[in-house]
Amino acid sequence: MVWFPLNIEDDAVSWSFDIVGLLAVVGGSAIEKHAQAITASPFGSFPRLLPAPETMLDTDRPARLPAVKDVTVVGVHSGNQFTELNFFANVIHDIESLPPFRFQCFRISHRKDANKDLEQDLEKNEAGEKKPKCPEKAIIPLHKFCPLNLVTFASILMTIALFVWAGVQHEAVGLLGLGTMSLSTSMACMSAQWRPSLSVRTVKGKVADGDVVIRTRSGAFVCVKCTEEVARELYAGTEACDYVFNGRYHQVLLATSTVLLMAAIIFFSNTGWKIQIAVGLAYIILNLAYWAMALLTDPSEMWNMDDRYVVEKIDDHPNDNFTQVLWDAIRTTERIAWVKKTKSAPATKNWDGWLAEAKENCRDKDWKCEAARDRWMQMKLEKHDQE
Repeated sequence: MVWFPLNIEDDAVSWSFDIVGLLAVVGGSAIEKHAQAITASPFGSFPRLLPAPETMLDTDRPARLPAVKDVTVVGVHSGNQFTELNFFANVIHDIESLPPFRFQCFRISHRKDANKDLEQDLEKNEAGEKKPKCPEKAIIPLHKFCPLNLVTFASILMTIALFVWAGVQHEAVGLLGLGTMSLSTSMACMSAQWRPSLSVRTVKGKVADGDVVIRTRSGAFVCVKCTEEVARELYAGTEACDYVFNGRYHQVLLATSTVLLMAAIIFFSNTGWKIQIAVGLAYIILNLAYWAMALLTDPSEMWNMDDRYVVEKIDDHPNDNFTQVLWDAIRTTERIAWVKKTKSAPATKNWDGWLAEAKENCRDKDWKCEAARDRWMQMKLEKHDQE
């Protein structure tokens, strides 16, 4: 009796490769992280092998992109306040990676001709010319050569190679398994196919700057100098998911993909050992690739923000305490109304005095914010002792 079943003669294979059906549906956590990017990719609907395609079979599709919670966003001039940071704004700032009391300042503007089509339509509107409806959304595409597209393209090539191998081996069941699984993946991705879109300010006219301050729960501050148009798109507006297929079409794609997935698992369990080994290795490689991509890549490497925005980092430095970073934000914005609105400082007369003094000295880089704080807090203690 041998320790391992090594006999792989024709029709006498002692190894069992039914695990291929399981390999086809594992890896859901890595796929789920990139699910929205996968279905926004131009290659997303191509028939191919994809680990855990059932991850795409969700009847409740998100209406918007995931936002970062526990973050305060306030308009310096407008006073608009939000308790979350939009997805594409976080692609720029990566707010969750900021350590406590970090201060950053950005200048963000539209790249030249970013709104060329919108401006032409608005001019036609004013001239009274007949024209199509004005666009009200800005599209953010994926980078053409982002890691996700490269992995997707590699999976397409691997699937084609497996089809050729199954044909060479005269494996009809293998061809059926590959075909049903590839079509299941294609339809699952098509059912969730979408385009990200940002709200665009279509009304012409001069308004105040759209400068924004972002405060994290840990006490980091990010100041953004931008126009109202940029602020509306990235911070104030709602990032919508425009799905290609809705209603009955969406339901039919989901149902067909589910049936094909179940059929594919049955076919894979009844193919020859050579095809099962090849398909199993393909799924292992793809699982590793998506896992590595989820672990090593950032959203900024996926989404092409450069074609629409010019992002310039003006300042970036650490601070020792909250007073220093708050002073940096006040010095940059030259305003304190947003501080009171967001309750970034205690609502006491002593802190109000410090804020007023900070505003008066906002153009003095040498102003001692901590010494002034201590002086105002000492005034509070002295008043308390007198009482």
